[in-house]
Amino acid sequence: MKDLLHPISLVTAALGFLCLMRDVPTRRRDPASTALVAVFLLSGLSFLFSITPMWEYFDRELGTVNLSVPLAQGCVIALLACQQVVLTYWGSPPEVARRRSRRWLGAGLAVIAGLLVLFALLTPNAPHPNDFTLYYAHDDWYAAYLTLYVTAYTIGELFLARACWSLARRSTRGSVRFGLRVVALGATVTLGYSAVRISNVIAGAFDASLTAWESFAWTCGDVGAMLTLIGWLVPTISDQAQSLQYRVKQYRSYYKLRPLWLAFYSEAPEIALPIDRVDPAQRRRFRGIAIKLYRRAVEIRDGRFVIRQYLDAEVRQTSAAHHRARGLHGQDLLAAVTADQILAGIAARADGSRPAPEQLTEFADAERQTSRPMDDIDALLDVASHLPRQPVRAPHLERVSA
Repeated sequence: MKDLLHPISLVTAALGFLCLMRDVPTRRRDPASTALVAVFLLSGLSFLFSITPMWEYFDRELGTVNLSVPLAQGCVIALLACQQVVLTYWGSPPEVARRRSRRWLGAGLAVIAGLLVLFALLTPNAPHPNDFTLYYAHDDWYAAYLTLYVTAYTIGELFLARACWSLARRSTRGSVRFGLRVVALGATVTLGYSAVRISNVIAGAFDASLTAWESFAWTCGDVGAMLTLIGWLVPTISDQAQSLQYRVKQYRSYYKLRPLWLAFYSEAPEIALPIDRVDPAQRRRFRGIAIKLYRRAVEIRDGRFVIRQYLDAEVRQTSAAHHRARGLHGQDLLAAVTADQILAGIAARADGSRPAPEQLTEFADAERQTSRPMDDIDALLDVASHLPRQPVRAPHLERVSA
């Protein structure tokens, strides 16, 4: 059962580790994020060390039989401490979190040191990758080793489940609440593993065996661990999904604004912001979609400023009456009128026919409130949606707008 479930758990831990590593550069100063990355790394290592081929490889290369036991279980104790660090930073002020985190990490290191000492006192024997606990169940030193490990493991999982339920109730983010509850469920499931291992210690004292319960123990341990890892990933996956959605929206907005940009550029090419004088080392920044979209929006705003002195009040009134008759109202009406004003203003500038001062007006959507960065983009997109599908093109546009 162990060699069936551990590879699945290892893949889950590896995928989660890679998913979290994507955000490390932007969160390198966040102790909670660093600790969470360590949780997935240590979890993956614990499963890797316990798989029979890797167990046999260590025995063969290092010359110390069953060394995978303290390596794997040391990783488990360390990841339990790291999980508490994550929860401490999520639920406490930084000063308090730092102090409590040091205690958890110190306790974890103390338990790992104790496990190594007790393991060194075991009588060396042949490798037992599949029945190590059952084989050593009657050894007094192993009883002490297993008691220390299971006690620390059980306490860690109980604290984890309790802290996750408590923090989930206080969290305002849905993904965090759901993820923490899944973590708490996984920690609860792993207690089945603890129960069997505690029973192993008791059974050894009475010369009994719990061979029939080994599959149950490994199932609880692996299923609980996978649920825990999945729960930790939920907020990260949610954040990355929102980030991807936002990035896709930026790309779509950039290309949807092209007709509006072309309309201005065909009459006023001076709106294009020059980047040929930018330092080559910094020019890569201008290739990102966020900068390109921002640049396009600025150029469109510059284009609006250029033709502002050609806006005729009569055009605005006629356009408003026409679109009201079509059933438009609210922001949709203002965007449609603004699109007509832009086309009329571009044509007037091309002809050099400026309206009389008393006939000058503002863009219909000039009073639209844009409090967030994408609000301004949305306002421009609304206007672009009312432009003709085939705007006027200048022969040199493709090179500049690429």
